Amino acid sequence: MLTVIIALITALLAWFGIYYGASGRHWSWATVTSLVAFFAIVVPISFIIRKKLEKIFTGVQQAILSSQDQLRRKVLALQNKMQSGPKFQAQIEKEQEDGIRNALKLLDEVTPLYKWNFLARRQTNTVKGQMLFQIKDFDEAEKLLSKAFVLDPMTLAMQMAIMYKRGKMKELEKAFHTGVARFKDDKATLLYALYSWVLVAEARHTDAVAVLAEGKKKCENPILSQNWDHLANGRNKRFSNAGFGESWYALHLEEMPQIRARAQMPFGGKMSRGGFR
Repeated sequence: MLTVIIALITALLAWFGIYYGASGRHWSWATVTSLVAFFAIVVPISFIIRKKLEKIFTGVQQAILSSQDQLRRKVLALQNKMQSGPKFQAQIEKEQEDGIRNALKLLDEVTPLYKWNFLARRQTNTVKGQMLFQIKDFDEAEKLLSKAFVLDPMTLAMQMAIMYKRGKMKELEKAFHTGVARFKDDKATLLYALYSWVLVAEARHTDAVAVLAEGKKKCENPILSQNWDHLANGRNKRFSNAGFGESWYALHLEEMPQIRARAQMPFGGKMSRGGFR
């Protein structure tokens, strides 16, 4: 906001300076000069602020990637030691949360820039909301995502997932229709998958069939087509979004199946109940 205020003041001073300072009071020259003065302030300041924002957001992204890489190596090491189960999963989730919360602290550097760029706050809300959703802090994520930029289907899907958890079905339905109208073709695939899952969970199978019929035509996705076929033929229990992998399980509506660790013998031999094979 300060950028615009300073630019407007500069533009007004330039306009009055030319209009009343020059002989003849040329309105056109005064206007042109004020516009030049306005952009002479806005452009360089905006460029500097944008670069600072990019640096901060890049730092946050690198911090998360570094944390995930360390966690991935630890998971592999623990799996090789045959560690698994609920306790193992809880430990991994705790370390993942710690890594993301440490990265969130880096976003505090954006706060002083709010007064210079009115979009900075909303950009930060988007990033923070996504990160908090990832660690299942849905209360805080909801507050931030409601003030976020919805520039991709995943952000909208996160909002819809929270709406479902809160029982806000009318808002969820509205968000779905708005989303599929905005995101064209296969970009809307996750939204159709999510909303059809909600309808199945609510035992609204007929509505789910209609949504999937529309989705499979618009997105031409085999999983949507398969789920439509299951529901249309009464195989409701076979409906599944598992085929979408991490993009589906990242919405925290279903738990990702745990991969059981298997004993690995030297030279690639696997242990079976009857011995080695």
